[in-house]
Amino acid sequence: MNKTLIALAIVAALPVAAQADATISGSLTTKLKNTGAIDTDSRLSVASSEVLANGMTATAGFSITADSDDDTENSGTASLAGDFGKLTAGSIDADAAFQAGDVAGTVADTTEGASSTVSTVYGIHYAGTVAGLSVAAQVNANTGAAGGATTDKSTQMSATYDFNGLTVGYGYASGDAKMDDNTATTAVEGTSLGVNAAVNTFGASYAFGDLVVTAGKASTSADARVSATYTMTVDALTVVAQMDNEPSGDYQIDLTYALSDAVSLSSEIDSTTGKETTLVASYTSGDLTASVSKTDDGTTDASIGLDFGNADLTLGRNGGTEETSLTYAVAF
Repeated sequence: MNKTLIALAIVAALPVAAQADATISGSLTTKLKNTGAIDTDSRLSVASSEVLANGMTATAGFSITADSDDDTENSGTASLAGDFGKLTAGSIDADAAFQAGDVAGTVADTTEGASSTVSTVYGIHYAGTVAGLSVAAQVNANTGAAGGATTDKSTQMSATYDFNGLTVGYGYASGDAKMDDNTATTAVEGTSLGVNAAVNTFGASYAFGDLVVTAGKASTSADARVSATYTMTVDALTVVAQMDNEPSGDYQIDLTYALSDAVSLSSEIDSTTGKETTLVASYTSGDLTASVSKTDDGTTDASIGLDFGNADLTLGRNGGTEETSLTYAVAF
């Protein structure tokens, strides 16, 4: 009896709140070619967030993704945020803690493959800021959130300090953050772009008004990386120019021009892969959004989307693969 009373007293003292409302969302995407439907992907997600009695915010989410090949991927994330920072467990960015300290961009973001932009794993991540000092740390498990497996477990940590426009940062990773299937564009299988084992980086960034200069070096590179980015806005025209010392004086220029409130044009010139140029035209009117783009490979992509409040319908065309996709997404 006494044990029961003690247990009830402990539960009553915990900083719990009323049951949180959950948001349920889902999407269905069908891709087609002239030969007919080639793929169908579906996704179901449940997310919830609640402010606890002690002021901290607890969130949780779970998603199920399946395609026409009956491949199913499940991922879930839970987090707790407060004055101490934010603690996240579950599906996390594979190199988030390391990249937080790589202020000079000396190490490329880790990806799961040549066609992906992010690598996710199961693990625990923490980030917090006190008096200008930001720290991050995480431990990656050996199982990827997208179904793959990392080469080994990875422990990462970083610290950045910001004072009067100058930011200095340091990052370290004990193991590879990439997935086993990430061979990317490198010649040696398994040595992909991204965070590798026993790598550390140190860098600094300083803003001179519209000009931002960064410099840093990673232990995996013999040369330091120096970059300068200048942003200029004149009426409806915005220009962002960036120059790096590697590879061989790489530069990138982004241009955006708003013809009106509804129509805008944007272009990117990138010297990294042979001065490739992209051009995008977009149109927005009420619930309708449409865009046409000329991509690096010379093909043309197009999309049109309709916003129905808690539901969206998007029709897209990929000129490179000659695929047409139809996506319906809803949340309630």
